[in-house]
Amino acid sequence: MYGGKLSFRSIGRTHTGKVRPHNEDAFLERTDIGLFVVADGMGGHRAGDVASAMIIERLAKVKPPIDGRTFLREVREDLYRINEDLYAQGTRQSQQRTMGSTVVAVLIYQDFYACLWVGDSRLYRLRKGALTRLTRDHSYVQQLVDAGELSQADASVHPMRNVITRALGAHQELQVDTCHGPIETGDRLVLATDGVTGVLGDAELASMSGIVNLMDAAETIEATCLDRGAPDNLSFVIIEAD
Repeated sequence: MYGGKLSFRSIGRTHTGKVRPHNEDAFLERTDIGLFVVADGMGGHRAGDVASAMIIERLAKVKPPIDGRTFLREVREDLYRINEDLYAQGTRQSQQRTMGSTVVAVLIYQDFYACLWVGDSRLYRLRKGALTRLTRDHSYVQQLVDAGELSQADASVHPMRNVITRALGAHQELQVDTCHGPIETGDRLVLATDGVTGVLGDAELASMSGIVNLMDAAETIEATCLDRGAPDNLSFVIIEAD
């Protein structure tokens, strides 16, 4: 599948949580072409959910790739076009209103992954029981961590930990970060919004996403977040390489 020796399967979940009145998250599983996306909308009901839905609807139309480089370019160009449309739509409604969303998108081609992301939705790799975060948050507290003014442990409980510095639709100009690498047999890639990562620590996420049966893994992550109060919408996708 996807032109390589490995095959892939995935499972995704989204939930409103126990505090927010609406679900502004959305996710996409394009197992047919190797495209997986998680988006976390912002701007309030009928703004955040519109933004995340637009991302998913547009990327759901991506055509099967002819090669990895073209695949990456087309998804990146789609994100820039979505940003333009969200920014224009938001400013038409009000100069003070933001209609935006974080996004993390994973593309798989010939046993390699590429990731495009904006905001604080994350990509992790679980390999032989070890969980590695492959993305770096675009957030206020991450800037403090990078500057040496805050520890990673303190960042997880900082009162401004939910303040993001980049989002699709928030600004006329968009900056998208990218990472890439090989995939090995048995690897799992986990895309997640902060409704998951704000509730589960890395060790817990590693343990739960590593449960042998993918359905059980997804149900455990979702149930644990809900048991702990789920203060935010939560969404995630787990991809497994066989």
